[in-house]
Amino acid sequence: MNITDNALQTESKMELLDLETWERAEHYNFFGHMQNSQYGFTVQQDVTELCAYRKDQIGCSVKIRFSSMLYYLATRAANEIPEFRTRRIDGKPVIFDVIHPAFTYIPKGRNLHANCLCRLGNDFCDTAANIEAARDAADANPTLTPAGGDKQNLFYFSIVSGVEFTSASNPWGDSADTAPRILFGNITENESGRKIMSISIEARHEFMDGKHFGEFFSKFDAMCKKPGEYL
Repeated sequence: MNITDNALQTESKMELLDLETWERAEHYNFFGHMQNSQYGFTVQQDVTELCAYRKDQIGCSVKIRFSSMLYYLATRAANEIPEFRTRRIDGKPVIFDVIHPAFTYIPKGRNLHANCLCRLGNDFCDTAANIEAARDAADANPTLTPAGGDKQNLFYFSIVSGVEFTSASNPWGDSADTAPRILFGNITENESGRKIMSISIEARHEFMDGKHFGEFFSKFDAMCKKPGEYL
């Protein structure tokens, strides 16, 4: 297996959740039978320190993209919250030991995006290299259906360039499509000179409640405030 193949391997261990003992079983059945159980929140995230950290790294020998920083930190934060690792497989609730980043990317020479996915590495440098390998693969073979893209142990990312939004929504498939979506918007400066970025997350209510979104945003905010401790 070459380096690129390894970077694109998104394997996880999966545990079936017992509806007889799982404390969320009632919520799973209640919201899971709704025609539309997707819901989410949008926040205006302060990324001042994260932008400054990225600027300080420009002279490094390794190319560091701001988007790669966002994908890594968000995936890391999500993995610390069990509800963000919970999915439905073959009609049954499961929890993965790890979820991996999947993201949109406009390949070289194209105007339309492709879908990419890669393995979450042991640290940021490892993950950033995997993200670059996924981009290279999309440059060579752009597609909306990369190998492994139909798996549920993913966290979907997209960046909406040039858009400062206060709410957002995403396309979803059928009830088997249970991976959360996260959108990053344009970065602006507020009156205090702080850099602010819109972030929207959607997920299925049968797997998480508002407090779990709150846990995610709290963890992500802490990482943005002190990026050197996490990148």
